[in-house]
Amino acid sequence: MADVHFTINAHKSCIIPRHPTTGFLSRSRVLGIQRLTNLQSSDGTFSSGFYEVYTHAFTFSVWYSKAAANKTIVWSANPDHPVHARRSALTLQKDDNMVLTDYDGAAVWRADGNNFTGVQRARLLNTGNLVIEDSGGNTVWQSFDSPTDTFLLTQLITAATRLVPTTQSRSPSNYIFRFSDLPQVSDIYWPDPDQNIYQDGRNQYNRTRLGMLTDSGVLDSSDFADDQALVASDVGPGVKRRLTLDPDGNLRLYSLNDSDGSWSVSMVAMTQPCNIHGLCGPNGICHYSPRPTCSCPPGYATRNPGNWTEGCVAIVNTTFCDRYDKRSMKFVRLPNTDFWGSDRQHLLSVSFRTCRYICISDCTCKGFQYQ
Repeated sequence: MADVHFTINAHKSCIIPRHPTTGFLSRSRVLGIQRLTNLQSSDGTFSSGFYEVYTHAFTFSVWYSKAAANKTIVWSANPDHPVHARRSALTLQKDDNMVLTDYDGAAVWRADGNNFTGVQRARLLNTGNLVIEDSGGNTVWQSFDSPTDTFLLTQLITAATRLVPTTQSRSPSNYIFRFSDLPQVSDIYWPDPDQNIYQDGRNQYNRTRLGMLTDSGVLDSSDFADDQALVASDVGPGVKRRLTLDPDGNLRLYSLNDSDGSWSVSMVAMTQPCNIHGLCGPNGICHYSPRPTCSCPPGYATRNPGNWTEGCVAIVNTTFCDRYDKRSMKFVRLPNTDFWGSDRQHLLSVSFRTCRYICISDCTCKGFQYQ
């Protein structure tokens, strides 16, 4: 592995008790925490309602209904802004929009869309998709278009789709998994960031840029020319599945065992834990001893000693912009280290001295890798 010469930085990029259920939310009706009513899909697989993330704080979420699935959350409207237990409500308003309000009436979330005309109801489909429908039964908004940390079967993945992992407290983390609509699909963090698009089996001449997790447990993507990006170890129809970006930054496919109600991992994107950006956080270094262990580079310290996913922060000045600072600046050699995914430039056929000079000449450059 190549050495990294580093002045030291890397990029950050209780369910409430059993409630009565209803099949849909009609206009001007309200779902509230104190009203103790949830939406439920017609086959009973999914429920939607208020989920307590900590005392007196709730998100409006969709989850697997049955106790066998441990009430697993698959979507939340407001993961970054929980509402209070008293007087918070979800309303399908007369102006045709669906709005989540806090105890003081302030709107903390509303369905995004431009075609809210003649809206009649909101309902939860058997797929786990929360939809708003007009009088003709046409979908004018759906939760599948704005996932949080999980994809479900048949949910379309578009070029602009992103997943944001949540911490154990259900608040969003600092790491974003995004399917980006880049002109040449040049920034590839998965399947392998060290390979080009052709080595990864990708197809840059692709107009559709769509993906979907099929009922058989296959990620069917138009970006992959000759292969499938993801195949479940228990591939086959009839299994309840979810594709989740976990708090450690790894993407995992889970399959539900109906007999004992447990979730098992049937695919993992990163088999080597140290390849996961979220494990040691921004600026952190992951190594095996023999289990994955985190440390900080020289000049950095842990941001939160109790949570390595928050990474490391500089305890020395890492900004060198005047002439004197540039002359006195020294790099620290970190052998066998790679802050992959943090590259700003990739230059071919340059000397070590040139590479060092380019970094010194850029005030925002914190280090360079030479191989």
